[in-house]
Amino acid sequence: MRRVYLLALGSFAIGTDTFVTAGVLPAISGDLHVSVAAAGQLVTIFAVAFAVFAPLAAALLAGVPRRTLLLAALGLFAAANLLSALAPDFTVLLLTRVLAAAGAAAYTPTAAAGAAALVEPERRGRALAVVLGGITAATVLGVPITAYVGMQLAWRATFLVVAGLAVLALVALAVVLPAVPAPPPAGLRARLAVLAHPQVLLAILTTVLYYVGGFVVYTYLAPALSGGTAVTAAALAGFLLVFGVAGLIGNALGGRLTDRAGAAPVLLGGLAVFAAALLLFPAAIGSVAGTTVVLAVWGVSAWALTVPQQHRLMAFAPGAPAVAIGLNSSATFLGIGLSGLVGGVALDTIAAPSLGYLGGALVVAALGVAALQTVTSRRVAVRAAPMRA
Repeated sequence: MRRVYLLALGSFAIGTDTFVTAGVLPAISGDLHVSVAAAGQLVTIFAVAFAVFAPLAAALLAGVPRRTLLLAALGLFAAANLLSALAPDFTVLLLTRVLAAAGAAAYTPTAAAGAAALVEPERRGRALAVVLGGITAATVLGVPITAYVGMQLAWRATFLVVAGLAVLALVALAVVLPAVPAPPPAGLRARLAVLAHPQVLLAILTTVLYYVGGFVVYTYLAPALSGGTAVTAAALAGFLLVFGVAGLIGNALGGRLTDRAGAAPVLLGGLAVFAAALLLFPAAIGSVAGTTVVLAVWGVSAWALTVPQQHRLMAFAPGAPAVAIGLNSSATFLGIGLSGLVGGVALDTIAAPSLGYLGGALVVAALGVAALQTVTSRRVAVRAAPMRA
């Protein structure tokens, strides 16, 4: 597990970059003279590029030693964020987000698969929680700090901070990271063939739906909160901190509960609470207390889902667990990317706080798909069970 914690360092830098745009969206919009909805497409381009690059990188770079791949990916990620900070216009900024996504896509699935390979099967849930905890830890510290810096100084400072975090992670890993076991090689066709499994396909659809649901609100959190409570730089950073702390708790709780109770109960229960939190969001943000409570419940329930979902995918594809993890990472970022697009379109007809209703409905749909998957997988297991006298 000590080795697993090292992999979480890089996840922290990537997690900060993934979510920090939500805190500085209005500033980017004003400085680069684009609408808030257009600025939200920075989230879309990063996430969709990640979703496309993740399986390609896993297939094309399968022969590269894992340690070398992890360090090179972080180096590319750091350089891309530096270029984002220097981007002269919105088009260049979009291109630098694609480069950052390429580095993140090479790093994240490799780190998750490496963590699962480093521990005993019964501790796999906790190991995945630690690596993914680097991302949730970023929501606790990285995102609030960089959002506050961006609102106080300039949005470009947020990308400089992210680049600095990536360099710190790169140096630390270069010094102390041991060799990481490589998964069995698999070509792109073999990776995509995993999607032919109905249970894997349902799991991927579940992931996409609940990430679109959550991030259709989170991406536009700053303008949404401006429609309810008065949001200063300090207040927004505080709300992001609440969400981040709750997410860290939820991620750890999801890992432990998955090891003890199994993936299905944790996933279904978490989705139900997650949906309720989003549906209550528009009414809750009229007060500081209401905003704090709904963000806390949202953070715990949403971040508790990742580990059981990874666990289920690895169970559905026992012959290719690394492939399953990579596909789920692609689904995660595809969902985040679609959220920016869906939210941007929705803002043409509804107020930003009402995105909570849209997000809640999408998470309810994810709950329905996950419940269907649970029922059908049990039926398959019953049919496959041997007859007993």
